[in-house]
Amino acid sequence: MVIIVKLYLQRDTSDINARYQISDEKGNLKYTVTGKRNPSGESIRIRNLAGESVCRVRSIGFSALSIYSISAGDESIRLNIAVSGNAAAVRFRGISFYIRGDAMLGSYSILDADTAVVCEVGKDFAKGCVQTDIFQEDRELFCLASIICIDSLTAASETALQMT
Repeated sequence: MVIIVKLYLQRDTSDINARYQISDEKGNLKYTVTGKRNPSGESIRIRNLAGESVCRVRSIGFSALSIYSISAGDESIRLNIAVSGNAAAVRFRGISFYIRGDAMLGSYSILDADTAVVCEVGKDFAKGCVQTDIFQEDRELFCLASIICIDSLTAASETALQMT
């Protein structure tokens, strides 16, 4: 298995109004993630270095179920996450992904219908961020958006993730 892209998702606590900064393994900024809350849910954007929106996430959250609509380019998927206690059931619609591992602990893989690993996700405690190894470059944005949605569930109480 060859790693195509290794990325680090760091929760942003600076003043640039971003939720996350996503950097490559050399520390070069690749994307920023912005968001805002509205009465019907929240809207999240993954932006490239030119500030262009390359992926959109819209969410509707209920007490035990969060529904995310993720779109990038001409493709879109739906991500449903049901949280019960310390466990999360994650379901994808519109794309044949599934989770292996523990999403709530931040240690999991996203696999495709053929059980090929699309990406692996883990915590990098030394850097204080989420690390992901992506094996299918054409699925990079969907993986990042899914990771952000899952990570935001476990960290929603932290100030850095409060929407502006």
